[in-house]
Amino acid sequence: MPRPSNPTPLERAAPLLRLAPGATPLHVTNGVLDLLDRSFAPTFTQRTLDTAFTAWFYAVVRDALAPALGMPDFASEVASVAERLALAPGDVVLDVACGHGNFTVELARRVGPSGLVIGLDIAGSMLARAVRRVRRAGLDNVLLVRGDALALPFVDGAFAKLNCSGGLHQMPDLDRALAEFARVTQPDARFAGSGFARAGAAETGLRGLLWRRMKLHFVPADVLAESIASAGFDGVDVRLVGALGYASAHRRAALTGT
Repeated sequence: MPRPSNPTPLERAAPLLRLAPGATPLHVTNGVLDLLDRSFAPTFTQRTLDTAFTAWFYAVVRDALAPALGMPDFASEVASVAERLALAPGDVVLDVACGHGNFTVELARRVGPSGLVIGLDIAGSMLARAVRRVRRAGLDNVLLVRGDALALPFVDGAFAKLNCSGGLHQMPDLDRALAEFARVTQPDARFAGSGFARAGAAETGLRGLLWRRMKLHFVPADVLAESIASAGFDGVDVRLVGALGYASAHRRAALTGT
């Protein structure tokens, strides 16, 4: 008799997905599982990032601009995420705002064939680049999902590890996104995230304009820490490195109101 084939990333992820009653069978098309609600209305920034040009431009300049923003090099960022998440072989990780999949691929390499990484983003153009990156890496433990961080398409308590590198400042409603992160993580789950941050208080001048017109946060580090704690996380640590705030925490054993 033929040996059974190994389950696909979609088959492995299926128990974690939260789908509407009567939903049609799931299919990965062009390397992406599209679970974005058709009524979703993107912000200006989200629309801007979802073009072939901006996806290409971001992939090209991201590492080159890092020193100008005071960010560590990419290898150091990956090592920091792996440490903050306490990654181990076999882990199942949700990578929110995965963009072109640079962190997704590195996380997948670290959790190994027995692990699974689900990369989620709303931008189809970014995900198309992530598909190519995953295929070049020869990984079969990655599922790429088009979905909304403010309404994550996963069941409660699905994940023990959640990453959101460079995406916190792009959330139109950061508190709602953080509440979703808490909802889909297990008690004592590990969280790592980063985004533009600052030491000051008010978003004024250029930063204020970027928030009002583009919904780009430059969140004060202490406010970001308070928001993460209010969402249901303990042991919150937010450190400013250049223009970025790097956060780590673990999910509280019981969420308020549950």
